[in-house]
Amino acid sequence: MDQAEKLRRLVNDKTAQKKNKFRVITVTSGKGGVGKSSFVVNLALALKLRGLKVAILDADIGMANVDIMYGVKSKYSLFDLVFNNKNINEIIEMTQEGIKIIPGGSGLKDIVDLNEEQRVRLIKEFEKLDDIDILIVDTGAGVSKTILNFVAISDEVIVITTPEPTALTDAYSLIKIIKNKFQDANINVVINKVRNIKEARETFEKLSNTVNVFLKSKINYRGFLFEDKKVPISIIEQRPYLISFPKTEASMCIMKIASDVIGIEKENKNNTIKDVFFKLFGRMGLGS
Repeated sequence: MDQAEKLRRLVNDKTAQKKNKFRVITVTSGKGGVGKSSFVVNLALALKLRGLKVAILDADIGMANVDIMYGVKSKYSLFDLVFNNKNINEIIEMTQEGIKIIPGGSGLKDIVDLNEEQRVRLIKEFEKLDDIDILIVDTGAGVSKTILNFVAISDEVIVITTPEPTALTDAYSLIKIIKNKFQDANINVVINKVRNIKEARETFEKLSNTVNVFLKSKINYRGFLFEDKKVPISIIEQRPYLISFPKTEASMCIMKIASDVIGIEKENKNNTIKDVFFKLFGRMGLGS
């Protein structure tokens, strides 16, 4: 039996009868400083409050900070799971609210160099997280091979931008690269740091029209977040604003976005979290 067949059997085992509810959401941005990681942290919490089991894969290799925003400190990462014999429960950080954080670190880059035994072990470890409903992938800003690999296996891609011209330009550049590679990518846009609803809609329409005219493609409006003075305070305090300031405008916005995410009924690409890594292996030429 070849390597690819072994991995396929491992992934298909125990999941053939599982209803397709698991979803992967990749959150990215064209540039830094637009509030991407803060959005991820609070969206995960909002989904958790809606009754879903949520995990975050911190795939921002250069600036991983999801754990810091939750006030926890990651001791290990995927690198330790693969190369230092740690198990999945040892590398995961659990927040007070019950959200699992999987620190990617340099381990994401090293996945391409795994041997067969290491790949099988990685998938077996992720089988322990088969109860997860939603995996949110927090990527770095801009475009990289890692980001494009996650886009390919995601049910939804959320691009965070602000009304600033430079942020919009970078968001368009990111969308262009994604659409050129994956024409059918389900790209949804969140406009952050807006002063009012009108500004949010106008900003999205500007971006959407540009995508439509020059790329002959479509993007979707996922929502907006108001410019809110409570947000930077919550970041300094290392607590999600949805916990520290549940009635603030940003919290109301993120709960609305979470409700919209939950409300989507469609066939998803993956049955469980281990499918994600099996497909990543395939995209890297390791599983097919």
